[in-house]
Amino acid sequence: MRAFIDSNIFIYAAQSHPVLGKRCRQIIEDIENEKIAAVTSSLNISEIGEVISRYVGKAEAVRAVELISALPMGIEPVSKENTIDAISIFSKYNINYADAIMVSVMNEKFIGTIITNDKHFGKVKEINAIKPKEYKTL
Repeated sequence: MRAFIDSNIFIYAAQSHPVLGKRCRQIIEDIENEKIAAVTSSLNISEIGEVISRYVGKAEAVRAVELISALPMGIEPVSKENTIDAISIFSKYNINYADAIMVSVMNEKFIGTIITNDKHFGKVKEINAIKPKEYKTL
């Protein structure tokens, strides 16, 4: 499976979320074992570092970003074109702008699946959103 991985998957794993932490760690393990051809964006990496730093600590944020960067996963840049394209996605689907940027990157890279716990990705008809609870190991 080829999938875009949302930042919340890494955040829940790093924070040992009481409900989703174990499932998110399994997703990351499947990325590590190349069962998922995973892609994320530089915007997501920034969000992961910021959230973990704020709620867990700076050292943990640095470690998390280092570990994520070492995974066999593409980290796509966010271009000016993505930010412009995201305006129409943002307006059309009434999702938040950062998520609209992710959809733009997914469209640009022909990625039709996102693994995320954000329910609003279900509004975007062109993509398949898989929640951690729905994820099944390949």
